[in-house]
Amino acid sequence: MTRFLLAAMPAAGHIGPLLPIARELVRRGHDVAWYTGSHVRDKVEATGARYLPHVQARDLDPANLDADFPDRTGKKGLARFRFDMRNVFIAAVPGQVADLEAHVAAFRPDVLVPETGMAAACAVVDHRQGIAWATCNITVLAFSSRDTAPFGLGLVPPRSALERLRNRLVAAAIDRTLFAPINRDYNAMRARLGLPHTSDGFVDITLSPHLYLQPTAPSFEYPRSDLPPQVRFVGPLLPPAPEDFTSPPWWDEFSGPRPVVLVTQGTIATDPRELLLPALEALRNEPVQVLAVTGGPDPAALPRPPANARLERYVPFSAVMPRVSALVSNGGYGGLHYALADGVPLVVVGATEEKPELVARVNWSGVGVGIRTQRPRPERLRAAVRRVLAEPRFSQRAAAMRAEMAAYGGSARAVDLLEELGGVRGATGV
Repeated sequence: MTRFLLAAMPAAGHIGPLLPIARELVRRGHDVAWYTGSHVRDKVEATGARYLPHVQARDLDPANLDADFPDRTGKKGLARFRFDMRNVFIAAVPGQVADLEAHVAAFRPDVLVPETGMAAACAVVDHRQGIAWATCNITVLAFSSRDTAPFGLGLVPPRSALERLRNRLVAAAIDRTLFAPINRDYNAMRARLGLPHTSDGFVDITLSPHLYLQPTAPSFEYPRSDLPPQVRFVGPLLPPAPEDFTSPPWWDEFSGPRPVVLVTQGTIATDPRELLLPALEALRNEPVQVLAVTGGPDPAALPRPPANARLERYVPFSAVMPRVSALVSNGGYGGLHYALADGVPLVVVGATEEKPELVARVNWSGVGVGIRTQRPRPERLRAAVRRVLAEPRFSQRAAAMRAEMAAYGGSARAVDLLEELGGVRGATGV
């Protein structure tokens, strides 16, 4: 038996990929503990893992960050990204390190398994105590490469020497401007923890030197000739439908001849005016059935949906996706992969956080239509949905992606790799 200590920010998109890993580790007889916020304790314990609390680190509610950080209110786009990197992630690392070292002393893990939001803290623990750690990524590959544009810009890979030069110049400019205060804060935090200065940025530090699990298939990522060998594609890591799920009375409405379009607002950026309400208006008179999910806000507080739509707060995507013909999403990585794991083509909309990168990859990989805006016009959404339903190339590419993703094994393959790492404690690669 090997001891694994998982660590995650307590947001749905951060804990989601670790849930099936925890279940599989427990099923194989390993001792599993999980350090995260109290808001998701029930989900952690449902996997069979023991819950480890925040003590020194702030116990945040990711769905209500503006209340925890009043200065965050009103910030958008790059300003919000920079604020979050400095105040939500970097500033939290010393407290996370203190908690993790206390939990390590009590639990004595063989391997740490953080998602990217906890990677910096686990890197410190590894530096001090020599405990191997494996990153479980929760979004697209973000660390730098000579073959890709700087992360966050939503640019496809360069096709010429001129475009590669452009990327290097843009990357240098971003390091001097947007990332300069982030990297200063990161190195100041390292100094407080007794660590040396590093030229690696905060994004690059998420790359574990031991093992990096990427929960997708290679065809959804840009080719990288310099991809580190410890990066291993494992296919989507998606929690199954809840064991107590029972079909609601309206379930059979979505088994008729009309295509079903699932619209999801996500669980963090839940303002229904951004995507959900424009999508309902766009599809009002279309020959489709619409299932719209708010991700949090009470459906009763929103305008009455059109006759061809049903509005719900949550539905288990793993249960509904086999009935879906197209997903309209604000670009959450998990929701997007629920669709691709079932061969469902996409309409993805977004312009904040890492959403431009997801929009670009959807277009580049051919699995759907990506729209880089935060509030699309209904007519633009309508045209995109019509395209993915009418043009076979989108469903064909989504079906091919489904087959490729399935071949990578998901949580079973991820746990195989973690077990291999656990058998060579202190190794520098896999």
